[in-house]
Amino acid sequence: MEKGRTASRFLKPTMKTETSVSGRSLAEWRQEIDSLDSELLRLLNRRAEIACELAAIKIAAGLPAYDGQRERQVLDRARSQNPGPLPAESLTAIFRRIILETRRLGTTIMRQQGTTIMRQQEERMNIRKRENSNGH
Repeated sequence: MEKGRTASRFLKPTMKTETSVSGRSLAEWRQEIDSLDSELLRLLNRRAEIACELAAIKIAAGLPAYDGQRERQVLDRARSQNPGPLPAESLTAIFRRIILETRRLGTTIMRQQGTTIMRQQEERMNIRKRENSNGH
């Protein structure tokens, strides 16, 4: 450091934590963000629970995990209901990620349930074979 200069000129300006123009402090805004994050987490997990239920229905109906038409409907609805300030591109990216992750969860459930169903079917076949070999 040059003689006579202090480190303070290299420090970033501190954020003002006082009341902002809107009358709320930084801490108050952060508290609201934290509350909204908690609500988003609750809603995302509820959405994931429903995706698991849908996976069970799709297995029973023999349907694939991915439904492109449904995904387009969800994205179109989200964009049409978006009042901003999030731009449509950002909102679409967020919803695509939510859809991807819930589909991934649903696909995992479908695989697990599919494996369980296959094991149950194999077990029933083995029981029938044993019954047939025992003269039943």
